[in-house]
Amino acid sequence: MKICIASEGQGGIDDAVSMQFGRCPVYTIVDIDGGTIRGVKVIENPGAGVASGAGVQAAQRVVSEGCEAVIAGSIGPNSYQVLSTAGVEVYTAPRISVREAVERLIKGELLRQSPGSVPGMGPAG
Repeated sequence: MKICIASEGQGGIDDAVSMQFGRCPVYTIVDIDGGTIRGVKVIENPGAGVASGAGVQAAQRVVSEGCEAVIAGSIGPNSYQVLSTAGVEVYTAPRISVREAVERLIKGELLRQSPGSVPGMGPAG
């Protein structure tokens, strides 16, 4: 399973989870198999420096990488829509290390987002 974690700084397994999915500088992609980390790579976020549409560009990149889950501090409605349409599960995490976020996901300890929990995607939006 490939997991994409919005990351601060340079990314990597010991970096911190970013609080913003669409505007973080990089994503750390972790490949897990049977609860064990098998590989880690860092990719740049194409939406980090754009004036508008950052979340959509970022989500499209994550989908193109074949990720099955995303972890971030928060995610906007447009990003969420692209990811959920592609079948990517979205989870929230506090500012912890990427490694700890992955471990919590494996243990089932992260909150999965739903449309009603994403700002702008409630019953009226």
